[in-house]
Amino acid sequence: MTIAAFLDPLALGCVAGGSFAVAWVQNGTAAALSGFSALRRELWIKVQDQADAGHRAVLRIEHTVESRGISCADRVKAGGAFVSAAADAMANNRSLDGFQAAMLRLGAHRRARLTAMVRFWENVADCAPAMGMLGTVVGLILLFGNVSDAASIGRAMAVALLTTLYGLVLSNLIAGPIAQRLARIASEQIGWEEDAARRLIEIGRREYPDITASGLCVATEEPRTVRTPAVPS
Repeated sequence: MTIAAFLDPLALGCVAGGSFAVAWVQNGTAAALSGFSALRRELWIKVQDQADAGHRAVLRIEHTVESRGISCADRVKAGGAFVSAAADAMANNRSLDGFQAAMLRLGAHRRARLTAMVRFWENVADCAPAMGMLGTVVGLILLFGNVSDAASIGRAMAVALLTTLYGLVLSNLIAGPIAQRLARIASEQIGWEEDAARRLIEIGRREYPDITASGLCVATEEPRTVRTPAVPS
């Protein structure tokens, strides 16, 4: 028996195509594209190196803000996409509340993208055995529908067994491990990004001017008392 006995392009295409199609319908086009793009980006990320670069960039932002002002925070372009976007938000907002709201939106967007990416591969892993079982049922139908044709029995039996095999392999050896690795990377990535966000908000709390409800800076000096000269009697 050779390796060719385990290869059936039609059965493989049905199982893999069906699994990815169902995951795409469940999650949408954006999540599917994120899931596939993760195969060349997030899957190979060294999170610790990325976190170290991000924390160094936060220190550079702090130094820049203290020496040049908060509007210059976006001059720091290192540290990855998250820190760069956070620096832009710090420079383009004129109040701490605006900056905090921008950081909340940025964090929510990052978490949504990473979660959708992981969920796509989890759905592929969940669907693959079902697609394999569907192929098995189709193969058995072909088998029992052509019992009188001895030549078709072997082909139908091969389809019935190979689709189950392909479903198990896709689920447990490909999509499942990818989903688990991406979930671990996403958890670690969200962790250091949240830490960086807290540090940036602390910097903003020190550097943003105090704003009144009307949007004007609060004076920090006490008002001077104007003495009216006494009128001689």
